[in-house]
Amino acid sequence: MQVTMIGLGKLGLPVAEVMAEQHDVKGYDVDTNIRNEKIQICNSLFNACNGSEIIFIAVPTPHDPAYGGEAPSSELPTKDFDYQYLKKTLTHLVEYAPKDAMIVNISTVLPGTLRPMLTELGIGDRFVYNPYLIAMGTVTEDFLAPDIMMLGFDRYPTEENKKKADKLVEFYKTVQTKRIPHTTLGTWEEAECIKIFHNTYISAKVGIANMIQDVTNKIGHANPTVIAESLRHADRIVSDKYMEPGMGDGGPCHPRDNIALSWLAEKLDLGYDLFKSIMQAREIQAENVAKELLSHNLPVHILGKSFKPETNLTDGSTSMLVGHYVEQAGQKVTYDQYSVSPAVYLLAHPVDYSAGNFAEGSVVVDMYRKYNTFYDKIKVVHYGRK
Repeated sequence: MQVTMIGLGKLGLPVAEVMAEQHDVKGYDVDTNIRNEKIQICNSLFNACNGSEIIFIAVPTPHDPAYGGEAPSSELPTKDFDYQYLKKTLTHLVEYAPKDAMIVNISTVLPGTLRPMLTELGIGDRFVYNPYLIAMGTVTEDFLAPDIMMLGFDRYPTEENKKKADKLVEFYKTVQTKRIPHTTLGTWEEAECIKIFHNTYISAKVGIANMIQDVTNKIGHANPTVIAESLRHADRIVSDKYMEPGMGDGGPCHPRDNIALSWLAEKLDLGYDLFKSIMQAREIQAENVAKELLSHNLPVHILGKSFKPETNLTDGSTSMLVGHYVEQAGQKVTYDQYSVSPAVYLLAHPVDYSAGNFAEGSVVVDMYRKYNTFYDKIKVVHYGRK
């Protein structure tokens, strides 16, 4: 099948490469310097769309960089995502997309965004909203083995939209070979909500887990890992993923999605704003970790600058947020380096670290309480456990 990917960034390009293993894939991006051996890069949107049965849209819907999560953002005025690239792409597709082509948007939007936009453009009858639940840094792995998939239509069910759904599901079966996902078919609004609240639910789980360690850090005689381990087995908490007290959540999606949902709560006059509270809690939790580091009166080193292990992406990094508060207090922060002199180290990722790398007299603050405390030459602090 011939398909098109519009937007060849962090999401679009690796997904297009996977699709190209089984299909003829053409790509288009405003960045004319992109080169790729697996897909045909086109020099115009018209050429990219010509002859394609499915046109995927993976253009950015960004926030202002100030809302990324690397620095405090919960007190900034709330605002929606920036949809200028999506609107521009859809406007051009009205003219360039083949009349029988299915247009599939995988870019993130807030609930209630697509219907007025698509109604104005008059292309809703062939438009599907199919956001991916993919983490930056593991795009290919997550795309190959999705746990759930949602397809949103102008109306559902209708016979025409059932045919679209069948065609798209069959297409994904040819490329997503590692897992058959649970598939939800519904309206644009339902797909919008599943995507955005999926991310916020993860943020809430991380925030609640870290509330546990804040309490145990105050009361003493309690290990937050023991508490969280018990709660993992409660059926109503759904699963144990992300239910681990440690660093706050991060990445290109979660901090910004909560700020955007805070804006939506205000717009809809919900009367409460859990999303802002989550961001405030995330920032206070990071500030509390910074205070722990500063209390040892040693040079501060943070091991794990990226937002999670096994990636170099720092978007929304809680490690950098902790570093922000340390520097705000007048102390320099060094990332991912060891010192020959005594220093205080924050172990920001749940990975193995060698004790031999720490100079005698150093303090190691272990956020995940996995590091051996029985060392004579260094002090190990299991954060949250007193």
